[in-house]
Amino acid sequence: MKTTRILLLSSVLLFAASPAMADDDAQSRAYFETGAKAYEKGDYLNAIRAFDQAYTLTKRPGLIFSIAQSYKRQYAVDSNPANLRKATEYYRRFLAEDKSGKRRGEATNSIMEVEAILGRLPVEQQTAPAQPVEVPQPTQLSVTTQVDDATVSIDGGPPHVLEPIEVKPGKVKIVLKAEGYFPEEREVFAREKQLTAIDVQLRPMPAKVSIKGRAGATITIDGVPRGVLPISAPIEVDAGQRMIAVSQSGFNTFAKEYNFNFGQSTSINTDLSRTRQRILSGVMFGAGITFAGFGVLSTLSAVSEFGEAALIGLPYADKEVQATISADDLDRYNQHRENQSNATVASTVFYNLAVGSAAIGFLLYYFDEPKLPQVKPKKDDSGPKKDSTPGMQDMMFTPVMGPGYGGVGFSAKF
Repeated sequence: MKTTRILLLSSVLLFAASPAMADDDAQSRAYFETGAKAYEKGDYLNAIRAFDQAYTLTKRPGLIFSIAQSYKRQYAVDSNPANLRKATEYYRRFLAEDKSGKRRGEATNSIMEVEAILGRLPVEQQTAPAQPVEVPQPTQLSVTTQVDDATVSIDGGPPHVLEPIEVKPGKVKIVLKAEGYFPEEREVFAREKQLTAIDVQLRPMPAKVSIKGRAGATITIDGVPRGVLPISAPIEVDAGQRMIAVSQSGFNTFAKEYNFNFGQSTSINTDLSRTRQRILSGVMFGAGITFAGFGVLSTLSAVSEFGEAALIGLPYADKEVQATISADDLDRYNQHRENQSNATVASTVFYNLAVGSAAIGFLLYYFDEPKLPQVKPKKDDSGPKKDSTPGMQDMMFTPVMGPGYGGVGFSAKF
């Protein structure tokens, strides 16, 4: 991206005009970017050429200052005093046109500096006619974009780095490419003996993510649902840091941050494991079924004991049983009735345990919702974060016993 180059030039060029140029005229921005690149490389004559054409389009005084700076630097290349005189000329034009005062002091100091250099030259160089400054006039094409490592192909030729390229006058077909961006094609008319500049903004390719995992699991990216597994095609995401989460009720959520580049393809395999809450839910359902089975056996035992006691007491149904029943039959009768009572109590306890276990299992199952990761806020928050996702947070089991009944008490915070 265009970062370091602009920072380096900001101290020597009046770059303050560039943002406004970008808003007003993309072509003038292309000329300025071409001039900035040439200036950075020490190609000051081509920089002058590009800045001059940008000024023709925008009439911004800052470009005059840039031209003056380029002439001043060119003197260090060829020692031609004409460059210093040109620099002075453009500094004075800048002072005449720029009334804002942002760089007037710098321009004034530069004039004094240039005149001091001219004053130190030998007398014959001061009095001799100045040789004209030859600014190159080839037919050139310059393509600029927001991607530094982009390349351009001209009329189907090999790719070139982004710098002014000499071409034949007339229509030129360009293809601009950069890794992670969609290629762009343009037709440009190259004017004879002029530098033609064009700015082309490349469109970034989205990153593509292929996700595999349990069928029915939900995919969220940065907290936004993006589909249910299995997916038939990769999901397109914007480049940058993204939170990928795959969740399903009863399973631990897969969540991980990925940093995607433009056009990057990534494959993610997710392995969701059962939550402890869902496992405990199954255990409680199984316990409920087991307790219900014991309750049924206890009920059958109570019925059987009742039947045995009835058989013993049936012959004495119309008599005073206590007075006429034998001691042996009475003992057996009382034993069966006591066994019946114990079996009835046991069945009641087992049924209560079955209902309680099933209820706990149902609550554990019902509230076992997937817990999605929180998307990181823009600013740091060192305070405690409250978990707003549903689910069982605190559980407590308490045995409950009493005359003729028994069970388990359950409390939870959701």
